[in-house]
Amino acid sequence: MSDIHMEGSLQDEIRKLTEHQTNIETKFDVLNQNVEEVRRNVALLSERVVALEELAVDRKKLKVEVKVLKNRLEELYAIVKEDKEDSFSAEDVKEVESCHSEFSSSSKVTMTTGLDKDTIRAAYEDVRADGSPTEWAVFKFEGTRIVCSARGSDFTEFRTHFNDDERAFGYLRLQMGDEMSKRKKFLLVTWVGPNVSVINRAKMSTDKAIIKDIISNFAVELQLESQAEIDIDQFKDALNRAGGANYGTGIRDL
Repeated sequence: MSDIHMEGSLQDEIRKLTEHQTNIETKFDVLNQNVEEVRRNVALLSERVVALEELAVDRKKLKVEVKVLKNRLEELYAIVKEDKEDSFSAEDVKEVESCHSEFSSSSKVTMTTGLDKDTIRAAYEDVRADGSPTEWAVFKFEGTRIVCSARGSDFTEFRTHFNDDERAFGYLRLQMGDEMSKRKKFLLVTWVGPNVSVINRAKMSTDKAIIKDIISNFAVELQLESQAEIDIDQFKDALNRAGGANYGTGIRDL
């Protein structure tokens, strides 16, 4: 075989190898694209699974809320029917009868309490942060949602956020102990003003359970219904009586 023929054959082999290499690189690029697409689809699927799980949890909570509220309404309606209207205002009696009628005729509820989770969590973490000057946060109802309405460090200002016709929650950080042993303790306040309607009072237990999904760490929980009970000395006394933090399980009603 001549040198020219061998050189031509070698060039053909080199060209074929080059084409094979190019084909392999092209297929590899396509494979990479497919892998990236698979990853995107898996991530999207994961997000949808999480969303579905959250939806399932929310629906379960809603069913529990409805059951508790319906039971409470039955109790209130029974009181009204037993000629004990003098315990309530005419407006409260009318509201109980109206709600009882609605719940009796339908098992569906069109509205439930929601949370502004981002602002509530941010305020909660701010109060708990060692380096933060924030010592309290107040959470109120805006329509059917609970939001963070205020936060600060002056207890006198804290007291001004609880009105007689409102429901609200307060979260506080208090300095406890003496010079030899100082500790920061946390307290959850549930406020139901004296002018709050019977129905909204009945809803408070379920609404409190919702916000405690975020406000979970505290040594004492207080149920307050009058301005006189919003007293820092009483708060500290309750914390002292509670001893160590119970992280959501301690309840001390004033």
